Amino acid sequence: MTQTSAKQKAPRKPANYRKILELENAKTTKGEALGVITGISYLAPAKESGVMNTCTFSTPECEGVCIYHQGRGQMSNVVRARIDKTLFLFHHREDFLNSLRYDIGRLERKAAKLVFCATCGKMTKRKTAGGRERRNCRTCRTPLVAVKIAVRINGTSDLAWIPMQMSAEFPHIQFYDYTKLPKPHLRTRANYAITFSHTGYNVSDCLQALAAGVNVAVAFAIKKGRPLPATWNGYTVIDGDTHDLRFMDPAGVVVGLRGKGTSWKTPSAFMVAPCMAAAAAAPAPQLFQIAAAA
Repeated sequence: MTQTSAKQKAPRKPANYRKILELENAKTTKGEALGVITGISYLAPAKESGVMNTCTFSTPECEGVCIYHQGRGQMSNVVRARIDKTLFLFHHREDFLNSLRYDIGRLERKAAKLVFCATCGKMTKRKTAGGRERRNCRTCRTPLVAVKIAVRINGTSDLAWIPMQMSAEFPHIQFYDYTKLPKPHLRTRANYAITFSHTGYNVSDCLQALAAGVNVAVAFAIKKGRPLPATWNGYTVIDGDTHDLRFMDPAGVVVGLRGKGTSWKTPSAFMVAPCMAAAAAAPAPQLFQIAAAA
């Protein structure tokens, strides 16, 4: 996808600007090793903000192990910042959207200043200190390529309308999200990839999503570093913890995720025990395709 020219003058910050996209965290670092810098928005999930429900199809099980409560998300200042950002959206929607637009442009400008070596898996500045364009990696001499960007608006929320609007406004930008909202195949776009999330109570929706070509994410009660099940309900499971760039996944697969923190120790409807992954009989995808087309 075409990136903004590095010479383009940066626009002024919009009035009442607040930072919406986070550019540096554990998820984005993994993507950088693949030549992609990612901006992710983290709101207060479900009803945590007290003013709106940002995850209308959440369940008690997924709320209990949400990444909102893991890692840096446990810190009081991080919790407060995510609540404030959600209040900003609720009370000042247009200012929120303008801030988001500015952050997307900021991400483009950052990418335009970088190049990537696919062999080394590292990014470097596009120009040398003397102003010359870098064309080959200094370490392995592999030709350098442009850095790509991606935007995940629903880092800890599930609001379909925002990424739908932004993906239409920025057709050259790759957007992606996880969602529990039914019928995700109706919202996918050429530049908006959606991975449907298993809750433990929506298996039929998961199978219909897979039959329609939408991948499904399943959280397993498995410790970090241990192998995932080979299949879930007859579908191949891939390792979703290697990176967060779900738009790069092959189609028709289950994205396996290991329980974060200590959540893997407590299997539930949401956090699937490994022994249950292949217990169900394999589905008949062709039947769901017929039903979806009806």
